[in-house]
Amino acid sequence: MTLLIPNPPQVQKVVLFFDICSSTVILEDLLRTENVKLWRNLLLNLRDYLNKRRTDDGFEIYKFMGDGWVLLFNADTRAEVIFELMKGLSNRYAQLHTSTIRNVLTIEIANLGIAFGIDRGTLVKVVMNNRFEYIGQPLNVAARLQSAISDNDSKPAGKVLISNNAFVGMRPELQGEYRIENASRSLRNIAGGRKYLCKKVTLFP
Repeated sequence: MTLLIPNPPQVQKVVLFFDICSSTVILEDLLRTENVKLWRNLLLNLRDYLNKRRTDDGFEIYKFMGDGWVLLFNADTRAEVIFELMKGLSNRYAQLHTSTIRNVLTIEIANLGIAFGIDRGTLVKVVMNNRFEYIGQPLNVAARLQSAISDNDSKPAGKVLISNNAFVGMRPELQGEYRIENASRSLRNIAGGRKYLCKKVTLFP
């Protein structure tokens, strides 16, 4: 049951959506060799990493999506904070994969790492199943951007697609620090089927 709150609170947020590349293939291989507990431990380690950083970095851990998370930042959060978190997550995952999972895989995995999508805008709070939830276009856009990185890019790990709307506020801190490219993607149920213009940023040289 979904209940709209009278005069529901509207908040401006930066939405960061991320998931682990090739997670389905990795999990299937670990299931075949009865090593799925390694995947569980990796996800718990990433969860703990997020919990340690959320207070200092000022973000809300909104949802776990099975192989990634949705994080919400205040709209005035510095781009440096968000990008340092993405790099930290990428490095932590690489360490965990190398030290545990890679040793038991029976197949070669082409794409390893984490890919990200970012949008910025208004979210509205509702009560759903007796708990607070957010609804709003930025959640949909960030999710679609993340999943669309691999369209036209065979190596999506360590990269982020950012809506032009979100990028405008981040531009001063990002230019000169990262490789930034103009990009366009077809996002399901976004922009009426037209190409959605955005920026692709590579986190590592």
